[in-house]
Amino acid sequence: MNKKLELILQTLVYDTVVPGGKWSSSAKDYQDFLMAQGIKLPIELFHKYKYPNNVTPQKFEEQVQTLLFFLTFDVRRIKNPREYAEWLISGMERVSGENKDVVPLTEEEKLNLINNMCDPVKNLSDADKNQLVDYIQQQRSTVVRRVTDLLSQTIELNPELLDINWDNKNLQDFFEILDGVSYGYAPMDIIYYIENKHDLARIRKEQNKEEFIKLVGRDPHVLIHPTRIKIMLDEIKKQKNLQRNIERETSL
Repeated sequence: MNKKLELILQTLVYDTVVPGGKWSSSAKDYQDFLMAQGIKLPIELFHKYKYPNNVTPQKFEEQVQTLLFFLTFDVRRIKNPREYAEWLISGMERVSGENKDVVPLTEEEKLNLINNMCDPVKNLSDADKNQLVDYIQQQRSTVVRRVTDLLSQTIELNPELLDINWDNKNLQDFFEILDGVSYGYAPMDIIYYIENKHDLARIRKEQNKEEFIKLVGRDPHVLIHPTRIKIMLDEIKKQKNLQRNIERETSL
């Protein structure tokens, strides 16, 4: 595959798995977000994992999401990207309609998604498209082995992950566990999510989502264990009360 197609493939992966987003360590970002508000946590939200070949968390996430891209690849993504984008939007609208925790896309976001899907391949010839599709399908045939190898390497470097109950775990679970590691969330956070992901409403209730948003102005990440949420909420309340008392005293 030539350099041009390699660059297009990178764009396809990026725009498919994180449309409009960026590779990031969510736990560290969340910690930084709270610190920017003057909130210093009594716990370390970001868990410092060791990553195979000593890569960065962002590079590790890219590896995981690239494998996910190959596994879930749809030929329409290259041969009929607008149809593919509209199919994605339809699915997102269905999910947001069924779950009040999911914010529906705006018209601008829908248009941006369509453009992101269409732009990378709009100037490709049919021959280029066929070559790209063939390459991705070849990669897809090795995904299961590569995911299990990556997971084994990660567990070997981070034995605390052995606390996860590995019985009856499937490929989707593997991807979500690796995602949690790339985001820098602690094993207890990952375990909690994996065991409760079938019931998002329960997760949000146990996380005291409404109270958290009221105090922080942002949803708690779905991977944060409720026990850690409580520690965060207690500390945030304590610091906000302290700040109010200081302001009251200085105003006298």
